[in-house]
Amino acid sequence: MNGLGSLMEAMTGGIRTTTLLLNDHLLDKIKDGDAEIGNIFLEADIIFTHLSGILKQQLEFNYPSASQKIRVVPKILFAGFHPDMVYIKDRAGKKIVGPMGEYQSSIVFFAWRHGIPAHKVKDLFCEEVYSILRFDRYWQLAEEDFLEEGQRAGWQVEGFLEKWKQRGCWMYSMNHPKLFALADIARAALERELIKTLPHVEEFVADTLSYSAIWPVYPELADKLGLKGSYLFKRPNNSINPYSGVQMIDLETLVEESFALYARFASEDLSCDRIDLPEFAALDKLLRSNALTAQPVKPGAANTAKGVAAVQLQSNPYTDLPPYRFWRRSIERVKPAEVDPVVKVRFKLRREDKIATAGSCFAQHISGALANNGFNYLVTETPAGLTDEDALNQGYGVFSARYGNIYTSRQLVQLFDRAYGKFSPIDNHWVRSDGKLVDPFRPQISPDGFSSIDELEASRTTHFAAVRAMFESLDVFVFTLGLTEGWRSRHDGAVFPLAPGVVAGSYSGGDYEFVNFSVRDVVADAEKFLARLRGVNPSARVIFTVSPVPLIATYEDRHVLVSTTLSKAVLRAAADEIVASNAHCEYFPSFEIITGSYTKGAYFENDLRSVKPKGVSHVLRLFLQHFAGGAGSGPEVDRLRADLRATRDIVCDEEAIARSVETGQL
Repeated sequence: MNGLGSLMEAMTGGIRTTTLLLNDHLLDKIKDGDAEIGNIFLEADIIFTHLSGILKQQLEFNYPSASQKIRVVPKILFAGFHPDMVYIKDRAGKKIVGPMGEYQSSIVFFAWRHGIPAHKVKDLFCEEVYSILRFDRYWQLAEEDFLEEGQRAGWQVEGFLEKWKQRGCWMYSMNHPKLFALADIARAALERELIKTLPHVEEFVADTLSYSAIWPVYPELADKLGLKGSYLFKRPNNSINPYSGVQMIDLETLVEESFALYARFASEDLSCDRIDLPEFAALDKLLRSNALTAQPVKPGAANTAKGVAAVQLQSNPYTDLPPYRFWRRSIERVKPAEVDPVVKVRFKLRREDKIATAGSCFAQHISGALANNGFNYLVTETPAGLTDEDALNQGYGVFSARYGNIYTSRQLVQLFDRAYGKFSPIDNHWVRSDGKLVDPFRPQISPDGFSSIDELEASRTTHFAAVRAMFESLDVFVFTLGLTEGWRSRHDGAVFPLAPGVVAGSYSGGDYEFVNFSVRDVVADAEKFLARLRGVNPSARVIFTVSPVPLIATYEDRHVLVSTTLSKAVLRAAADEIVASNAHCEYFPSFEIITGSYTKGAYFENDLRSVKPKGVSHVLRLFLQHFAGGAGSGPEVDRLRADLRATRDIVCDEEAIARSVETGQL
């Protein structure tokens, strides 16, 4: 905003401005409602700011008197000229400073990280490498992002782009515009306030951003833009004396000094999201196969000669593995909301597929997501003459049939056998404290209970018919494994979702016993169920998940945390065995998405057990994306766009040299 303040002063013939440097320190002050900042806002007639969205709302909330004065001005961020520019951060997340200040070359850092000797790095600066890294895509994405930035600010900025294109390169770097571009924004901002401006005064205003680092447009990229390119880099001016002479360095110097900087760190202590993109993995693969034809670089000129790049990397078993196999690349360096542990799935869901669900409480989220996104969620047991609210209270529509929670694979296989008349448990009904009857295998489907055994059995007959219809007609069955602990009859082995006496019935050690199923038990029961399902529906596919919700209580004589850990470990290990031996089955990692350490517990409510809506949203988004094909604009474009937009989230410090030249207002 320093440049905008100076331009506005000149354009208005000396209107007083105050500039507040938009950095982390200022943002913290705004968040805290700093009184000194409030006084500046109170005295101002107009407040021009780059802040938008939540930060703008925070500014307006902390400084109500300023809310009517705020005018959002679009930021000029444009990586199309400089797609190689990146920031590199240390372990503390701080941007490291090198020969070009905080700006670094992704190609140079990639080469250092992969052990390419410094004297051979220049061979990577060629059109073939730029093509592999998809640098050509950044121009279009940069334009689209600038247009979106204009929309966020409430501006129409298309005309600016067209005008600036006539002037050649309008950026010194990916986030430092040249003065003529900044002047257009300043003049437009004033004219939107009906403030008259003087013409051509920007010719006399110091272009302080030119004192910062200036990154060249590489010749091969410049040719396609109709520009003159080079490999000459301008260093940032001395912060104490910004008027000191200009210092230029060539590509070889940039590489040598960058390598010297990186050598002060361990490789794992430096991070750069850019080199984790698949495009860099493709470059890595080509280098290892020695299949890259590179053009030697003549610093300051375009490449003309052709030759084989003398760059080949040492190999080990982990050399060609994709980023998702490495913790640092797929977890540590990824924003929590963007972590995606799903690599591939064996099958996709079609809109016409009949999809049924069963399992623990968490399974209900998936059924809701499918129904709300236009998929054919299969419900075979429906009520007659009930409102939607009453139907839900009676257990209809919670799952595909009215069976309530099915926490274990033993319950699941027994449900199948009961529905098909192959198993008739001794426990026909339990009595509640109010005298009403409940079904022991779905004890909470009806708050009212049943008034008689005949009524209960009639409901069960209807229920079993619906279960059979579900198993025989479904295309995909989604089952969420929830628990390993349970209670079963000592007489016939029937397993219940709740212990007798909790809701109804009474506990007797002679009739019931506690059971904690092992991995072997869970796998064996699941295999029995899958065999039975194939018997009535040979083409059925099954998706297994594990509930992330901890145990609410354990009957084992140990801490509930230990029991929870064991239970989830058993279920997760069992699911892996089941899917590995059944090609028509797949596993979806809802458990990992919610409980992974990368979330730092952010997906759980204060009780540390209930899953927050944002956690559920993360699970459902990935479920639909991978199984239902909801991938947006395509993974390749999305990856590049996410990388490009990372610059938007970084506060642009106008460097110490700008502050030493001008102090002003906003």
